[in-house]
Parts: sequence; structure tokens; C-alpha cells
Amino acid sequence: MISRSGLESNGAEGGGGYLQPGDWTSTAGVRHVYSHVHFSGPTENFSRAQLGTEVQSKTNLDDLVFTYQLTPRISLTGTLPFLYATRRQQSQYATLHTSGISDVSLGAQYWLRSPKNEKAGVNNAQVGLSLLIPSGNDRQSNVVATTYGGPTSTQYPDYSVQPGAGAWGAILSWQAFQNLGNNTIAFVDGNYVMTQGGYHSFWTSHGGTANGPPSPTPGMTQFDAIQDQYMIEVGASHPAPRIKGLGLTLSIRAEGVPAHNLIGSDLGFRRPGFGVALTPGFIYTRGHHMLQFSVGKVMIRDRTKSVAEEINGVHEGDAAFANYVWMAGYTLRMPGKKNPAEPLAQSNSSRLPGASDTFKPFTLRTLDGKKKTLKDFSNKVTLVSFFFPRCPYCNVELPLIQKIYDKYKDKGLSAVWVNILPEEVGLIAGWQVAKNLTVPVLIGGSQESLQRDYHINSTPSTYLLDENGRVLFRADGYQPGDEKTLEARIEAALNVVPAGPASASLPPCPMGPEDIQPSVPAPRMVDAWPRE
Repeated sequence: MISRSGLESNGAEGGGGYLQPGDWTSTAGVRHVYSHVHFSGPTENFSRAQLGTEVQSKTNLDDLVFTYQLTPRISLTGTLPFLYATRRQQSQYATLHTSGISDVSLGAQYWLRSPKNEKAGVNNAQVGLSLLIPSGNDRQSNVVATTYGGPTSTQYPDYSVQPGAGAWGAILSWQAFQNLGNNTIAFVDGNYVMTQGGYHSFWTSHGGTANGPPSPTPGMTQFDAIQDQYMIEVGASHPAPRIKGLGLTLSIRAEGVPAHNLIGSDLGFRRPGFGVALTPGFIYTRGHHMLQFSVGKVMIRDRTKSVAEEINGVHEGDAAFANYVWMAGYTLRMPGKKNPAEPLAQSNSSRLPGASDTFKPFTLRTLDGKKKTLKDFSNKVTLVSFFFPRCPYCNVELPLIQKIYDKYKDKGLSAVWVNILPEEVGLIAGWQVAKNLTVPVLIGGSQESLQRDYHINSTPSTYLLDENGRVLFRADGYQPGDEKTLEARIEAALNVVPAGPASASLPPCPMGPEDIQPSVPAPRMVDAWPRE
């Protein structure tokens, strides 16, 4: 079976990598399938290979997918697919070829929960509806010789390798994710291609030919059916250790052709059935670029009965399945017109906390909704940093703080990061995955209250506390080398030695910087068109 699919990144499989209004993504996807293993029902038909009648189909489907984020919830998508395929029977001389533009789709997707909602980084679901346009040729032919040196004749390749389906349709798509904690994201995605049903008007070799009589039961098998198709995938992703921006994925993916359409007639010739594959893969993000690759090992295959076979009470045919499904994709995210975050107001207090001042306790929430207080993170030394995901200085310094935390967490250092912009909560989980960050993140405070209570005039803003919650050191903004000063302060605090002079004043990070948030893992199969 072949699944038409665009590898796309307008979603949040990675846990919240939402596009902003005005953003674009373009994706080039490649899928390769070699189908030659025959099944009748769930049983493999070994006699095909032994008798030399094995049908061998090689199909390459290339997709260009363009997505525009219209509003925080609504995105528009267009998919332009290209198909290149060959098909031959093992004992036959000729190999038939097909190629060309496949059926184009245009549609829209809608997030059920607003990405601005603070819980949107924990879980969310998206539904989509696309129009399938019969732009692909469903009646390509080859002029070939059936024997070496013999006369040529016109041959029509099987419908399974034709670029088009020859019918209008609608694609119902869905995707959802759940942050399980520790940067592990569970996801589900899929689609159902609902066609107009019925069957084609030209003869096939399954019940008659253009020059021969129809079968005794018109509409049963002498015409190819116009058939529905579906795909569903359930899996999880987790960042790879020691490789920044690399996420590992593992999913179970099922796709197939039903015997009955949702609408329209179910008659005509079809090979209904399904395959289930175990699909490991990876997603690598760097800046606005994302690479995806996966290989599905097909574990379960079942060629079920068609309506004609049900009526006749027999199981006449089989179908060729693949052993492996290869998929790859590249996505470029193109930020649109910037919508900078609202600048922080000036602090009502001109006095910043200094050494020996007590840090104000807080009660906030984790991304999965659990309440946390400052005491939950208290240690011999505690590091509290205020940030937001699209702050460029935060994107430079916090990965360095992560390294410092990893180095000293077993020596008495704890760390926690507090998001100061509620409208960017939906970006956090994907941002953590993309940058391989494990320091706990808290949300739930308003921008105004956090700024007022903790005197935040720029980001990142970092406090170093002792075990009693007293402020040992504070830094605003970032400039190269600040991480060394911070590390020296941490070493001094852990070793209980006098601290050196504080660093010079740091340049602030203006709120509303250029968006350099990298794209994050997304459902790989948002606008898919599976086809046998």
C-alpha cells in the first residue's frame, strides 16, 4: 500500500511548536515503497514467488506542502504531490511506468485549544478538512512489447500506481499530543480520505476489457472502484542525549483501504486491506530548518474481502504489500511579519534585591499542571531564571546554564526557570525539545506580577539563592562571558568561600525580539492521502 503524505511542521507533536500568525512553512517530503509480498487475508501467499507470478511495484511519492498560519488557531495548507512508479509481474517481459502530478489538496486546520492558552504546551488537538482535487491522470498508458523483439501494444498500468484517483474527495485529518514530562511527548495523528464512491467508466482486465464483454454481474469487478483510504499513527518522541536539536521517535502506524466507502457505491474492483508498521525515526531541528526520517517495518498485513467477494461468498484475490516504508522530509520555517511581544513596563520599585535580601517565595505550576513552590527546588544553592522562549539572549544563555546545572546538580545545585510571558506558554515544550533542555520550567504567573515582585526589567534575569532563600547574586541580560561569572559564583557558594566582585551591568534583552524560535517536531502526516 502507498500512503500519500506530506511531512509538515505546522503542528506540535513536539509539544507546542506552534506557528505564529503570518508564518509560512514549506516542506519537501519523500516516500518510497516496494510492494511484492502477497497476502490473502492475513496469510502470506508463498506460491506467488514460487510460480513466478509475484507482482512487484515500486512507488516514489514526492510532496511539496505549503502552510500559512492565518490566526493562532487556523492554518491553511496546500499539497502538490508527484508520483513515480513501476509495476511488473515476475513472469512478464514488460515493466510498466507511470509518473506525473498526483491529486492536489487544499485545506485548513484548526487547534481545539488556543495556542495562547497556558495549557496548550501540555496537550492540544487539531482537526483539519481538505478538498481533494482530481488533478492527477488516472488513465496513463504505456506502449510496450510483451516479448523481446515482439510487436508493441498499449497497456494500462494497474490503478494502484496511477498518479490520480479520478475522483473528487475530502480529507479529514487530526492530530493531538500530550506532554508526559521529562521532555517525552506522546502523539497521535491520522487522516481519512473520503471519496465520492462508485467506480470508473472504463473496462479493466478484472472483469472485461475494452474489446470484450462485461462480467455477468455489472459493476462488480469489471470497473475499478473509487475507494476511500485511511491512516492512523500513535507514538512518542524524546530528545536524544548529547545531541542538541535531535529528537527520537517511535510509532505504530496503520494504513489501509476499507471494503466499504463512507458515501457512494461500494462496487467495483478493489483490494481492501491494511498494514501495521513499527516505525522508528528521528527529527533534527536547527534554527528554522527541520529534517525528518523514518523507516517503518510492516509487521501485520491483511488483504480483507471486497464487497464483490462478500456478495459472491469467496475470497478471490490477494494484494502485494511492502516489507518496509521509507519516509524523509525537510521543512523550512519562514517567519512572517513580526508581532513583537509587549514591552515590559518599568518596575514600580527602583531598588533591586541585593546580597542578603530574601527572595520572595512563589507558588506556580509545571507544564503538566502540578503546583510547585520555591521550597520544592531549595538546595544548598538554587538558581532561578526568568525567561520567555523567543528571547534571543535567553536562547543563548539558558543552554549554557543547562550545562552548568548538569555539572553541579549532584553537588548541591538546583535550578528552575520561570516563564514571564503567558502568551508563549504554548512554545515552551517544543522549545525544550529542540534545545535539549531539562531544567524544570514553571508557568502561571502574570507578566505584571512577576515583573513587579522580582524586579524584572530585562531577560534573562537570574537569581542565585542560598539554602535559606537569601539572594547571593543577581544578573540581568546577557553578554559573552556572563556564564563564567555565574559559574564562579556557584562554585564559591558551594564551597562556602567569599564571592568575588559582581559582574558589570549587563545589556538588557528588549521584550519582543526577532523570533529565532526553531521549528519543532510536528505531526508527520497532517495532510496525507493514503492509496493502495
